[in-house]
Amino acid sequence: MATENYVMLESGFTPSTPDESKPIAIDWGDNRDIVKGCQQILVDFLPGFCDALFKQVDEDIYRLIKASTSEARRTLLFESMWRLQERYEEIKEKYRRTAPQWFFTNFFFSFQNTSILNDDSEVDDEEEYAWSSKEDKLEDESRLSLLDDKQLEENVALTTTISKADQAFAKEIYALDERFSFLQDLPVDSAVTTPIRPVLLANTLRDILDEWDDEVIIRITIYQSLGKVFSRFLRKLYRETNDYLKKRGVLPNLKTSHIKNITHEPQQPSRAADEPAPQVYDSVMTGLPEAWYQYHPASTMAPPSALPANLPVLPRYEVLQTLNQLQASVFSEVDAEQIDWNTVQEHLRQQVNQALCLNEQGQPTQRVERNDQQIIEVIFRLFDHILGDDTIPNAIRTLLGRLQIPVLKTAIQDPTFVENEMHPARRLLDSIASASIGWRNSGDSSDKSFHNQVKQIVEHIVKEYEDDMSVFENTLHDFEKYLQTREKAQKVMEQRITQAVSGKEQLAVAKQKISDLLDSPILATAPQAVQDLIKKPWADFLTLVLLREGEEGKAWKKATAVTQSVEQYFDPDLSDAKRQQLRSSIPGIMKTFQKGLDYISINKAKSHEMLGQLLDAFDKVSQESLKETQRKAPPPPPEEPSPEPEISVEPDQFSEMAQSLPDGTWIRVTRKEDQPPLVCKLVWHSQFTHTMLFVDGNGNKALQIKDIQLADQFRDGTAEIIADTSIPFVTRMLNRMRNAFAPSSRENA
Repeated sequence: MATENYVMLESGFTPSTPDESKPIAIDWGDNRDIVKGCQQILVDFLPGFCDALFKQVDEDIYRLIKASTSEARRTLLFESMWRLQERYEEIKEKYRRTAPQWFFTNFFFSFQNTSILNDDSEVDDEEEYAWSSKEDKLEDESRLSLLDDKQLEENVALTTTISKADQAFAKEIYALDERFSFLQDLPVDSAVTTPIRPVLLANTLRDILDEWDDEVIIRITIYQSLGKVFSRFLRKLYRETNDYLKKRGVLPNLKTSHIKNITHEPQQPSRAADEPAPQVYDSVMTGLPEAWYQYHPASTMAPPSALPANLPVLPRYEVLQTLNQLQASVFSEVDAEQIDWNTVQEHLRQQVNQALCLNEQGQPTQRVERNDQQIIEVIFRLFDHILGDDTIPNAIRTLLGRLQIPVLKTAIQDPTFVENEMHPARRLLDSIASASIGWRNSGDSSDKSFHNQVKQIVEHIVKEYEDDMSVFENTLHDFEKYLQTREKAQKVMEQRITQAVSGKEQLAVAKQKISDLLDSPILATAPQAVQDLIKKPWADFLTLVLLREGEEGKAWKKATAVTQSVEQYFDPDLSDAKRQQLRSSIPGIMKTFQKGLDYISINKAKSHEMLGQLLDAFDKVSQESLKETQRKAPPPPPEEPSPEPEISVEPDQFSEMAQSLPDGTWIRVTRKEDQPPLVCKLVWHSQFTHTMLFVDGNGNKALQIKDIQLADQFRDGTAEIIADTSIPFVTRMLNRMRNAFAPSSRENA
């Protein structure tokens, strides 16, 4: 296939100036055959690379599915994976057809890669990111405001993958940059981008994926899978291409002694304290930290631009060592019942800032590398939101607060913490926070109590964690096993409570129905023996049958028919002649009554006596005797005055909200000023009496209320639904952070 016919796609990256955004056709002159040879190496490389990529994507999505606790999320992931699999061949074909076009159609793109700067370079990591003017700063902010959260997350995932590959293959890429610029007879800064750089290979895939509307979690997973495949495949591609160029005589003067390929495993770099740290990742939360600094100037952690640029940079391993020293003391003496979270967090910021940057007199003596400082502020902001969430009890928030330093160290060493929902440290925070919603201290001080389990987890991590992620992984595994047992016990408790409350209500409803059925003026004038049988044992039998079979049950229908027959027989307005015609039904009535009394286990002697009296009543009754009984009956009591009609409330969004609240919904109810809010979950809603039953996080009964009363509390703001509890907790907190710094939030601030 002729390379000139490859379709040009718009690049996923943004060139530094508008003029540079135009693709250019490259004239390699006499070196065209050499470049074609390089292109053929890529063409031969791509089939195996693409197969490995989508195999890795399948594995990573399936791992997400297995780890998901939400049925809806699993279904979404399965459906997304199937749709993606249907397009695999089309995507592969487009990728194999499009990626080689960079050899002959490209962009001018200047790279500022701090890991491959000469030792004598004067480029400062602060200057690289500095705004040249207020106008530039505002322009960058306006661009950021146009990105929605999903696009931002996708950008972070892609740039992280590209940056990691750039660092992992820095030597090989440096040699390729020099050789391709040598072929153009231009300096590297003026030459076109090396056609097989990670940024071009990654953005080619992104451009192809943009043709379809995939879930953002699928896109992020694909980019993370791409990073894994990059790490396994690119070295072979780069070495083969470099070897080929050497054989063809492309031999620029390479000086690689200052270049190191940087992996992302924890290690202690051997470099001077004032040397800028290698940028292992590329601005994890691009742009957001600067916005936080700007709109929260009171933050104790000063932005990088606030510190003198000539201060030595604290190496990362020293940052981690310093944090290790602080780890055990954080929140170790906090009183969970008497706590001002803002004050505590500000004090912790001061501790960290003092330890990392200031001397005993409070003067800055060193500074933290920009990316590390951004991560520090991100994690502090994250915990500001975690500790400010009153759905988590104070006692658990205090324990979570002690994890700030371990989580901070984790995020510095592995910046994917911010974007990867499957990160072990994130999953542990998610599990603790989710399990603690609605938890109330029941006084259980055993080792198996929830509070003590969380306390043991926190103490273990604070004591053991330095840089080994298996500490989080093993702790998470053990805690998930504990939660499985706890959740089973909670479900049993919820079922018992629900059955008890619903059973009482069903009994009350059934008794009322039986009372309405038997509340007859005819039965009130029947012989006493009939009244004694109907009003007590027979009413009990009717109640039991109604509860067990319902109104559609065969036994219920027969029992009510017999009751109506007795009522008809003892009707004073019925003539004796017509009553005589009904006598043929008496044996069947007597048999039904006997079965009913046996069903409720009435004493045989007592049953025989009552049925005998009923039979005598059938034999002796006459219209005259019933009329006489009716005349002698005391007058009915005067009717009580009707109560004032309740003021009806027009249905509104709050009544609809209460009536349609699904089981499993958590709500927060404000109580007296000296009491924390009540956080509880709906487990049962009666269709008869509209009673709602809520339980706390331990599975105990917490609140029983009518839906009309709950609507009133929604209306006056003393109750509210806790939204998005199905979303992982840390993800919710990160979303709050983004929302807090959205343009609309800034304008309202």
